[in-house]
Amino acid sequence: MDIKILDKEIDNLKELLYRLLDSNSLTNENVVNYSQKLDKLIVEYQKHRDFVKVQ
Repeated sequence: MDIKILDKEIDNLKELLYRLLDSNSLTNENVVNYSQKLDKLIVEYQKHRDFVKVQ
């Protein structure tokens, strides 16, 4: 996946997560789900970024 796409997806998930947190608790199922998705994307982003640095 392209790093620019990952960056945009991360930004979108962050925004959505912040909105969810305004009206839900940290243990809300949707908050937890989107937080996990965001974590996975960030890890993927970091792997991709590190791979590009090596080359």
